[in-house]
Order: sequence, then C-alpha cells, then structure tokens
Amino acid sequence: MLKLPKKLPTLVFAVAAIVGLLLPIAAYRAGSQTNHLRFERLADEAVERIAMRINQHISLLTATRSLFEARRGNVSREEFAAFVRHLNIKEEFDGVQGIGYAAVLEPGSEALVRETLARDYGVDRAPLPQSTEDMRTAIMMLEPPDERNLADLGFDMYSQVTRRAAMRAAQMTHERQASGMVELLQEIDNDKRRGFLVYLPYFARNSRPGQEGGVGTPGAPDERLRGFIFASFRAGDLINAALSHGQDLPVHLKIHDGKPEDGRLLFESAGMSGSTAARSDAVQRSVVIAGHEWSVTATPTEGFQKGPEEGIALLLGVCALLMAGALAASIRSQMRALEASREVLRVTESAAAQKDFLLQEMKHRIKNSIARVLAIARQTAAHSSDLEEFTHSFTNRLQAMATSQDLLTHAHHGKANLSDLLHGELRQVFGETFTGLNCTGPDQELGMRTTQALALVFHELATNALKYANLDEGGDIDVRWNRAADGALVIDWRERGSVDPTAVQGTGFGTKLIRSLIEGELSGALERNMTEEGLQMRLTIPQPAA
Repeated sequence: MLKLPKKLPTLVFAVAAIVGLLLPIAAYRAGSQTNHLRFERLADEAVERIAMRINQHISLLTATRSLFEARRGNVSREEFAAFVRHLNIKEEFDGVQGIGYAAVLEPGSEALVRETLARDYGVDRAPLPQSTEDMRTAIMMLEPPDERNLADLGFDMYSQVTRRAAMRAAQMTHERQASGMVELLQEIDNDKRRGFLVYLPYFARNSRPGQEGGVGTPGAPDERLRGFIFASFRAGDLINAALSHGQDLPVHLKIHDGKPEDGRLLFESAGMSGSTAARSDAVQRSVVIAGHEWSVTATPTEGFQKGPEEGIALLLGVCALLMAGALAASIRSQMRALEASREVLRVTESAAAQKDFLLQEMKHRIKNSIARVLAIARQTAAHSSDLEEFTHSFTNRLQAMATSQDLLTHAHHGKANLSDLLHGELRQVFGETFTGLNCTGPDQELGMRTTQALALVFHELATNALKYANLDEGGDIDVRWNRAADGALVIDWRERGSVDPTAVQGTGFGTKLIRSLIEGELSGALERNMTEEGLQMRLTIPQPAA
C-alpha cells in the first residue's frame, strides 16, 4: 500500500495558498489601479478647474485691450476706471488684485509721467526704479484704486527680471503671457503672498502723429508696441476660488512655478504637509497658463473614498487561505483514516496469524497428549500384573495430567506456580494427611509445556517413592529449586527412608517417562543417584523451557 509523506498536508496548504492568493493579489492590484485612475480623473478635474478659472480671468485682458484698440489708445483714466468697475472683479473674479496699463516710455518722458499720475490719481511719483534696460515702462493706470494698487503706480515692471521675461515673450508672440512666481507689488503689509502677472501687449497700428493717446512720441506708420495691459493675481486666492466652484474634490494640490525640483512653490493646499515625491498615490501633471508652465502634484485627502476592489481582494485572500487550510485538514484526515485502515489490516492479519498459530499449537498439544496417553497406557499395561493394577496406575497418571492442566487453566497467562504444582501432585499420591514434604525455593512461574511435563515427572517420582521408599515408616521428601547462573531452573529431589533394593536398577517405565520428558521434551538434563537413604535426582531445565 502506498505510503504518503507526513508533510503532504503542509505542502498542499502551501501550494493551495500560493495558487489561491494569486487571484486576490491580481484583484488587489487591479483595484489599486482602478482607485488610482479614479483619483487621476479627480486630479485632472482640479487642474482643469484652475486652468479654466485663470483663462476666464485672463479674458478680462482681451476685453481691456479691445477698449484700447477701439479708442486707438486714447483711453482716459475715467474711461478705464468705469470699464474696470463694470467688470466687477472684486466679486466675480477672486484672486485678481487689479487690472492695469503699463506704457512704454520714450526717453525724456519722466516729467510727463509724474504730471499724468498727479492729475489722474493724485500721486506725485516719477517712474521707478532707474534702469539701464533697452526699454522702460511705467504703470500709468491700475484699477480699482485701493491702497495696494496706488502703491504700484509709476513702477517700471520691465526693470525686474521675472516680469521682464514675461513682457518680452508677450511682445514677441503678441499673445497673453504669464510671468513666473513673483511677490506682488500690492503686498505692502506683512501678509505677503505668492502671485503672478499676465501681460497682453498693445500695439498701435497705422499710427499718425498726434492720434495716439498715452505717454510718448507718436509712433511710426507701421505697428509699434505702446504698452502692456496686465492683471496681477494672488495665486492662493485664485486657485482656492477655482477649486471651490462645484463639488468639493478630495484632492490636495502642490503647484510649482516650472519644475518641482526648481523649488518655486506657488501654492500648497491647507493641511498638506511633508514631501510628496515618494508617494505612490501622487499624480503629476503639467499645465500651461498663458504660455507659462506650472507643475502640479495631486495627492488624495482623507476624504477620498476608495472603491470596494481592495476590500474584495482582501476577502478573497482570506477565503483562499481558509480553503487551503480546509483542503490540508481534509488530506490530513484522509491520511489518518488511511493509517487507521492500515492498522486495522495489520491487527487483522496478526490476529489471523495468531489464530492459525494457536490452532496449530492446539493440534500439536492434542497429538502429544494422545501420544502420551497411549504411551502411558502401553507402558502401564506392560508393567501391570492384572487389570486392577493397570486401572489404578493408569488412572493416577491421567489424573496427574489433569491436575497440571487445571493449574494452567486457573493460572494467569497460561502459567502455573511450581510450588502449587508440586504440592498438588504429592497430595494426590500421598493424601491430604502427608506431612513429610519439605519444599524450598523462590517463587517460580512455569509455562504450559513445562507445567504439563513436570506434573507427570512429580507424579512418577511420588508414585515411586510411595512404592519403594517406605515413607510411611517416618521418611520424608525434600525438594529444592533455584536458578543457575545461566538462568536454567535446577530442581533437586531427595528421598530419606528405607530403600527397596528392587528400585536400584531404575529401568522401570516411570524412570523412562521422566527421562523422556526432561531430556526429550524440555531439552534439559537429568542426574539420577540411588543412595542408602533413598533416591536423589537433579533436574536441569534450560531457561526458554522453564
């Protein structure tokens, strides 16, 4: 029968668990990817809101330039203020600090700038700062005229490198151009915030002397840059306003001017802390605002609700492990049942073999007993003078065999006590009143074969002593036994009484029976000696037989 390895359940569990976990792992990864894609859509929506909001705000510049083009540059401060006022930028366009016009200055026009600012805004200020650049500008109009915007009038934005880069790009493309991150001039208090500007160039076309408004010398007949219409934005106010329109998005944003590694952080959501570079759930986006690139990093907030995919994957994993455990337990149970069936088969085969052995042993014993009875009958008949003597001798010998068998029947595990066997045989021969028996020796258990053989031996010795030793005249029998060094059982039989001379020959059936039982059946040794006191006999029975 095939024998299964003991570690088979563990191996089956490991294989089943590995195979069973492949599906949950795949489902978990798919769920994570689904959640990431869903968050990417939210991040894209946030970026789209910001871009759309800024483009709406920048459209104000296009409308303002249209005013300048329609008026061919002859826009007074009152007209400009009324136009901006009707745009309602404070209520409708969060984050816009103001809309203004910066004129390109011709050499020697500083006095005219001071005069114009004093007339229109009551500000006595010359163009600042002094600059050696190839072009100078001055903010001539900036609405609404609050404290922050009034502080910017007359400022030469072209003198500052970040603003100058955006103005040059706008001049070259004739399109709207956002600047890099700057600190707005309007930030006159301690609460300084990051911001940016968007410039839209204004060109005078088909110019003729005396027809253009603004500051400077009349232009040439072809297109000429006259100034920049611009808007300044607080980045935080603008982006928060863009994100607040519509449903709340569970998105944290970190926006950099240019690349994230440049370190120019333009905006960061409230409550967002720590580095996002190593986060696996971060989404990177790049958006171009009026020709200027921003880098956007989006991470989910605590309010971002993941889909059930990851939970389903976890449940599948638990089920897979439970199934693997159940399969391993089932195999272990089957193995135990198989082992039990093997043990039952072994016990059955052993019982059958034991039964066959007992049957063979019983047959052998029966045959031996029958042969022994026949031999006793023949020898008894040969030495008996008449039927009565035969009947008496034969009956006594059979009774000795029966007595030994009774001892074996009542003994535990098929064993008899040597002392009990000896006393039983001698009482049967001499009667219950006989007192001439001396037995000395340790407690000794005898097997079935030895018991049956010694029962006949003791019976023959007692019978011969009764016949020839004249024990009724005061003699006795002394029996001693012990164990030799090799484990053999040694029994010494000694008779003390008057000896009948006819017993000296030792050629009777009893002596022959004793010798055949000790030497033949028990493979032992017999020493017989007839003294003046009586018979002395030593029986040596080897250990296996004893």
